[in-house]
Amino acid sequence: MNAYRVTAQRSGGWWALTVEGPGLHRPAYTQARRLDRAEHMVRDLLALHLDVDPGDVGDIEITPDDESLADELISTRQVRRDADRLRDEATVRTRSTARRLRERGYAHREIGALLGVSHQAVGKLLDERPKRHVDA
Repeated sequence: MNAYRVTAQRSGGWWALTVEGPGLHRPAYTQARRLDRAEHMVRDLLALHLDVDPGDVGDIEITPDDESLADELISTRQVRRDADRLRDEATVRTRSTARRLRERGYAHREIGALLGVSHQAVGKLLDERPKRHVDA
């Protein structure tokens, strides 16, 4: 998938956006009133330039025009992506281990103690729904 780098620079009450990436022979420009609208504006711009749907544009990475701050943001985003990947891996492994422990007869509280989670979390990991009590 294509990735586009957008440099954002304050310009009066607006953000001037410089877009670079695949399919663009030279930088493209747009603007946004608020930075949280920049991605939307860039997607619309690229959709027009590339004759594609805005949702098919690819990844857009917006950084400020301050180079040291841009480097810090890039590094922070990478660490966050790594943390998300590790969190997902931890969830998969924890769920797998909880299932194996359950298959071997361990109770929820025992599984929770071994995995360092609450017994309620064990139920969620095992996709077990709480039993409903029916009053007679």
